[in-house]
This record gives sequence, C-alpha cells and structure tokens, in this order.
Amino acid sequence: MTRVKADKSELGIHFDVGHDSIGWCVTRTSLGHAQFLAIPGSGVVLFPADDCLANSRRAFRRQRRHIRATRQRIARMKSMISALGVMTEAELSNNLTAAPWKLAAAALSCGKLLSWPELWCVLRWYAHNRGYDGNILASAKNRQESDADDIKKNAASHDMMARFGTSTMAETMCRFLGVDPQGDKVSSREYFKGNKVSFDRSVVVNEVKRIWKHTKANCQD
Repeated sequence: MTRVKADKSELGIHFDVGHDSIGWCVTRTSLGHAQFLAIPGSGVVLFPADDCLANSRRAFRRQRRHIRATRQRIARMKSMISALGVMTEAELSNNLTAAPWKLAAAALSCGKLLSWPELWCVLRWYAHNRGYDGNILASAKNRQESDADDIKKNAASHDMMARFGTSTMAETMCRFLGVDPQGDKVSSREYFKGNKVSFDRSVVVNEVKRIWKHTKANCQD
C-alpha cells in the first residue's frame, strides 16, 4: 500500500496481486484521523490466458508450491520415523540414495525385506513422485490449463504398464530401464523421464502402503 497526501486528506493506493490478475483500489481518508472518506477509484487488471508473462508467473508459482509441499512431506515422514526410534538422526539426514525405484520394485515383486535406511530412501523417492490425482486441489481455471498435458502423461503411463504387464510405477520403471529388481544392475542408458508419464496417485499410494506394511511388520532393526 502507498499513501499520498492531497490537500487535507490522504490517498491510499492498495493492490491485491493474484496469479493472473492485479486488483487495485484508491481510498481517501482525512489527515491525522482514521476517518474514511471515499473510494475515488478501483479496478482490476487481467492477464490474458496466452500472455507469456502470466504463464511464466503461474508456472514458477506452481513450481515453488510443489517444492515447498515436497519438503514439508519429507519433514513429516522424517518426524514419524524418528518417533519410531528405528533410525538415528544421522541416518535420517543422509540423502544418499541408491536406485530407490529398484529397491521399491524388489519389495513389491519379490517381497524383499528393506532395512529402515533403505525404506527411508524409498519413501523420499515416492515423496518426489506421488503420481497424478487429477489436480483435485487446484482451482477450476488452473485445472483446465494444466489438465490437457497431465491427462496425456497419465494416459501414457497406462499404455506403458499395459505394454510391460505391470501394475506399479516402480516395477514399470525397472522393466523400461531393463533392470532386474533382484539383479546387481542399478543403472541404464535409457531415460525414463523422457517418456513424460504420470502414474495414477492411487497406484502410487497403494505401492507405498504395501512396502510400508511389509517393512514395518517384518523389520526388527
């Protein structure tokens, strides 16, 4: 807000900045008092849907929210595992991850029992790759703008799972990369993200639940 003195009154200029619009309002109050006099003017500036600056602002804002939400998600999981007393603070702060998607696939397809540090690596990976939920929390307008691309990515994930005969994100990645979940190979020349796929949130959630229950029920470390 900006204030400007004019005669015996004071003008206040107010802004309400949104992701695709800026609202403004001018108010007039008497000098030396909080008495409200009038609103000389108000309005709103709308950014067209195809405006490059508006699109950039929306994209950056969405990215910042995604990063913040991911960090908060990992912090909550860290607190939960710390409360269980199964890992030290040093282990929880260790961000070195060795092919978490391979560990997840091994647990899902072969019943591999993950250690708590391995499970922590897997959970952090899933925190960054939660899958597509139809943007149910987004506004109607933002959902319309992002749906076309997201739906296309989601359909691509269904096609990929059908091609490989898989039902989970982790196992599908292993099949595409040519990595055996029980083997020693942990890398590939293939670029999975280049497929631009986004798995159903329900598929990913089910994977995490299965891995978590199996580890918690059997791991005594």
